[in-house]
Amino acid sequence: MIMAAKEKIAEPTYLECGFGELEYKVIKSDVCCRCGTCEALCPRIEHVEDKPELVMYDPHCGLCFTYCPRNILDMGQMESKLLGRTRNPEEKLGIYKKAISAQAVSRKGLAQDGGVATALLVFALESGMIDCAIVTDKDDEWRTVSRVVTTADEIRAAAGTKYTINNSVNSLAEALNMGFEKIGFVGTPCQIQGLRKVQLLEEPYQIGQEKIALLVGLFCMENFDYDLLMNGLVKGRFGLDPKNVARFEIKKGMFRVIDKQGKVDEVKLEETDQYNFKGCGPCFDFASELADISVGSVGSGDGWSTVLTRTDKGEKLYSDALAAGVLQEKAVSEKGLALAGKLAGNKAARFEAKSVEMNVKNISR
Repeated sequence: MIMAAKEKIAEPTYLECGFGELEYKVIKSDVCCRCGTCEALCPRIEHVEDKPELVMYDPHCGLCFTYCPRNILDMGQMESKLLGRTRNPEEKLGIYKKAISAQAVSRKGLAQDGGVATALLVFALESGMIDCAIVTDKDDEWRTVSRVVTTADEIRAAAGTKYTINNSVNSLAEALNMGFEKIGFVGTPCQIQGLRKVQLLEEPYQIGQEKIALLVGLFCMENFDYDLLMNGLVKGRFGLDPKNVARFEIKKGMFRVIDKQGKVDEVKLEETDQYNFKGCGPCFDFASELADISVGSVGSGDGWSTVLTRTDKGEKLYSDALAAGVLQEKAVSEKGLALAGKLAGNKAARFEAKSVEMNVKNISR
């Protein structure tokens, strides 16, 4: 069992609070981050019209409300149980063992930035740490879709940043139903939070928590709403067909859209606020602070990724991948870490403001 050596969090359970509470306090309040945790854990909840919806009533279950990362998220307790202590105020990027710039030795032209997240998942699969991975892919119009994959080629095919929200945790149910015993997951901070709550909270149900074997977290300031981004910016402002978009990227304060002919359209990042997904507002976590290992582009140069190892498992995965020649590394600069820390601080400040604006009371950093 993955958390066998860790003490579980003794927080209040909310089994008397069912989907009605979740719908009223989280979904209809636009606080829902669409992580997919509730959908993964309850066969009575499905993803309907881009949000969780109860399709069959059960008066005796409140797991959806209990595990939701937008309800009762005490980061101090979770840090203590997972990482052995709580953060110091100056630790803007959370608790980590090592900070380094890294790059996948072989990126095969598919990776964005350093290709480290993809390389780590492939190495974890081929070394036996995991027997499948849940990744976020896209269709030909850049709609995100999560997949349970079992080969290195499938992992590599899903490489690259998508920038729009997805309920990726929902695929945990699929992986469990398929009989996988060591499930790897790569995703955003809110998705990692939901999965850690599933692992750490004391609950009366066994739902396969012990089969979550690896959490690779991504740096994330916020995500875009797909319809707003495509209709408002890609199609509306730039006149592009989403099928002709090769990639999106954020560089030097600009949001860039590169088409398949190499043409670049860009806009100042602050001008994209109107396309943001509302549920990202009440989130303080920039660097996936509860992941085994966190990866992002901020803080490292072009073609490199900033890597933060957090748990013993994350540290071993990184060290073994480095020793096997899968990764190469160099020191991350103090300036680079300071920049990442500044963005993390900005996100935390936004969280405080949005929590007041959106009346969010149950999330504490």
